[in-house]
Amino acid sequence: MSTFKILVTSQKGGVGKSTVSANLAAYLRRQGQSVTLLDFDTHGSSSTWMSRAPNIGVVVQHHLLPLDQGGNRPILDARLHLRRAASSSDVVVCDLTWTDSIAGELMFEYDLVIVPTSVSEIELAATAGFLSRHRWVFDSAIHTPPTLLVAPTRVQPEQLQSDVFSKQRFPVSFMLAPPILEAQSARDMFERGYLMDLQDACGRSFNEFGQSVGTARKMRSAQQSLQQTQRTTTPSTSQALHSKLGSHSHVLNQRNNLLSASSSLSSQYSILGRHRMHKVRPEEPVHKAVAPTSSGMGAMSIPQFLKRMSMGVISK
Repeated sequence: MSTFKILVTSQKGGVGKSTVSANLAAYLRRQGQSVTLLDFDTHGSSSTWMSRAPNIGVVVQHHLLPLDQGGNRPILDARLHLRRAASSSDVVVCDLTWTDSIAGELMFEYDLVIVPTSVSEIELAATAGFLSRHRWVFDSAIHTPPTLLVAPTRVQPEQLQSDVFSKQRFPVSFMLAPPILEAQSARDMFERGYLMDLQDACGRSFNEFGQSVGTARKMRSAQQSLQQTQRTTTPSTSQALHSKLGSHSHVLNQRNNLLSASSSLSSQYSILGRHRMHKVRPEEPVHKAVAPTSSGMGAMSIPQFLKRMSMGVISK
């Protein structure tokens, strides 16, 4: 299996990029994979966290991109560091605060782009704007676009019933990760340990998030396998190949289902569905996206802000 490359990015500071990057790298390493953390952030918070916390075997690198030089230099440097790291790791996690001096083409180097965001209206508006400016990347028909995962971070328990997402419109298809809860215990873990080891709701929420990243990875792998097969399949072999790829098809079908309800957090509010945003003319009625369904959904309590995030529309 080729190296799985993850970019954790946003143009906003203070949304938890470094926390997500460091702890996701640790989580994936704990799963038995070789992991490199590439910290491209000026402050180096994620690499500092991992360097001072107990060593669990993650390779940590901190590289400053030459953003002040402009042109293609930042993206060339980033590609070089990424490819070197990918040559010796199963997974590479990159922490990057996005700026306009970075060419959007860099995102094509990654399999998964995670965009952390708080659930405040201001933060969601900034996130929607960032995604809108890079819509051409995620909708590309020329290059293979990265999978987009929007990750609600630092979510307070009382915000789980908020309807703030109903006021925001998102311009691209994306998957919504389980929210990562805010807690004093998470702040206490900074440079001392990892969120996955917390025995509280915050720790459980991060482990749910880590599982969702694993699910996204399986979905992308299955999708790539099917696409490759479709390009090479002839009518005489299609039936045999369909049977052979049955397990991959099963994984792909999970994209519109709720995550496993085996844990309390999943059964309460975790969702991982791919949401298509519909275009409508001003004079046309607004059609809301259908919420993901599964046999057990009726018994689950899904907060309104997670339901309504899949109902955004874009005016044509």
